[in-house]
Amino acid sequence: MKNLVNSNLDEFLFETKRSGRKKSKSKGQNKFEKVLHHWKEGKQHIGKSNKFVPKTKRGQKQALAIAFSEKKKVEEE
Repeated sequence: MKNLVNSNLDEFLFETKRSGRKKSKSKGQNKFEKVLHHWKEGKQHIGKSNKFVPKTKRGQKQALAIAFSEKKKVEEE
C-alpha cells in the first residue's frame, strides 16, 4: 500500500513539473510542493494539532487538500 501511494504522488508531481522550458515558480506553487514534500517525509501536521497526516490513500488526499488550501492562502496575499 505504501508504494502505491508514493508512486501516485510521484506521477502527479512529475506531470506538474513536466514542461518544455523552465518557468519561474510562483510562491503558491513553492508552498504546494513544500507541503507535499513534508507529507511524503511524514512531517506534515493536521491543522494546529500534533497529529501527522497518515501515509495512506486517505492521507494523500488530505495532504493534497492542505496543499491546495495553503497555495490559495499564499496567492491571495
